[in-house]
Amino acid sequence: MYYSVLSRICLASNGTCGQKGVTCNETFGPEWTYNGKCCNKRPCCKFLKAPCVPESCPHGYKLLSNQASSADCYFHGNSLTHWDAAQSSCASTRGAYLWRPNTKQETNDVRNTIAGGSFEFWTGANDRDKDGKFTFIIENGSFSLNSVPFGSGSFNRYPDAVHVAIALDVVTSTWIWLTRPSSQFFDYICEYQRVSILLRLAFNWKYNSK
Repeated sequence: MYYSVLSRICLASNGTCGQKGVTCNETFGPEWTYNGKCCNKRPCCKFLKAPCVPESCPHGYKLLSNQASSADCYFHGNSLTHWDAAQSSCASTRGAYLWRPNTKQETNDVRNTIAGGSFEFWTGANDRDKDGKFTFIIENGSFSLNSVPFGSGSFNRYPDAVHVAIALDVVTSTWIWLTRPSSQFFDYICEYQRVSILLRLAFNWKYNSK
């Protein structure tokens, strides 16, 4: 309970929980600063400037042709790399982060529209603290190995398999979530939300509470 209160305090102050042992600007970019503590000794990070809703995507980022899938902007790394390098590449664009696939429709559209048919990608989900609790990099949202958002799961239980990738089984057209060590190489997608993450969380809470 104490830990969850700390995390809620961070979100209430327009902050985002970062990574244990990593500074806010290393995780999110140069304009983020330390603003207290979250659960599991993670820093509460806060953006120094007030967030806005831009009308266009950052340079190199693209919108999906089907806006019903997602209104976010996406960038295809178009290279095989390890998880840390992929996240660092995404964080180099202010406000961007390693992809959080939410639905099968969004994932299919990103693959077909943005990624040119690639079929294996890192996601932002990870358990870098190795406490058995997987979370997404952007807002510390939980990721359950027992209840994936869509598709199926194939999880490696080795201690260093603390990063989550997603891969398409081209035979069955099923997306499979995988836990893998950072040393493995996958393609990656960066995501940039044109809508504030706080508004997105409020929408998701309202939708899921119905």
